[in-house]
Amino acid sequence: MQTQPTIALLSPGDMGTQISKSLIKNKFKVITAGDGRSQKTLDNIRDAGIINTGSLENTVQKADIILSLTSPEASLEMAEKISFCLQNSNKKPLYVDLNSNTPDVALSIEKLFASIDIPFINGAVMGASKDIPETAVFVLSGIHRQRFSNLFGHIFKIKDAGEKTEAASAYKLLFSMVNKGMNALFFETMTAASHFGILDELNDSLQEFLPGTYEDLVKTTPTYPQHLFRRIDEMKGLSQMLENENLPNVIASGIAKTFETVYQSQIFEGEEPKNVIERLQNFKKLK
Repeated sequence: MQTQPTIALLSPGDMGTQISKSLIKNKFKVITAGDGRSQKTLDNIRDAGIINTGSLENTVQKADIILSLTSPEASLEMAEKISFCLQNSNKKPLYVDLNSNTPDVALSIEKLFASIDIPFINGAVMGASKDIPETAVFVLSGIHRQRFSNLFGHIFKIKDAGEKTEAASAYKLLFSMVNKGMNALFFETMTAASHFGILDELNDSLQEFLPGTYEDLVKTTPTYPQHLFRRIDEMKGLSQMLENENLPNVIASGIAKTFETVYQSQIFEGEEPKNVIERLQNFKKLK
């Protein structure tokens, strides 16, 4: 009887913890490197049922599959650390990066692992940690992507983005352009409405005449204070991707600029609104 592969998850934040819980529920063994991590992360590890295997090197050597869930900014650095741990080893774990990288970063990671014969899958997660496993979607690309689908397709929703390694990155970024572009449009509109003293009135009209769009904004707007800086980097990455391909990027760069303006205004600083209406009142602070 074939044994289940051991999965190293790096690292167990909100998203990683939820993924781990789903894997453990389905009888997979999940391990992680707890050395040097914060008490909050160690609590996440314990509460989720993840096995703390200590050092990164020890964890990597025990893994059959490595899931990287750090952040887009740290994904290449994490890949370099893993590569260093494996460069003189006979161990050849499948490396799956789910950090929503830019295409250039994804290709750099693939090249890094190809040099030591480590199979690589590029990926991204569409949805929040609370949506796993019911509605969140794993977007995967690269020649080894089917290995993930075969193992975990009964647990997670999976979108096959094709053989081109960078395809999953492009998919996530372009989806974000529509999704986050709506929020940027909303923010810019509300900034102008605040300037003209018609914030509440315009808000009422948006609810009345664009109820579907408004409902989507209600779901996403309250989350922006804690994620705004990350979304600035994401939109800059999108703009750079389009520019590199000689594609129009005016809107993508504009989204990043709008988010930067809101971030620098500090209108969300120290605020914990209960709903979107309270969140919109922050725009009255803009001068």
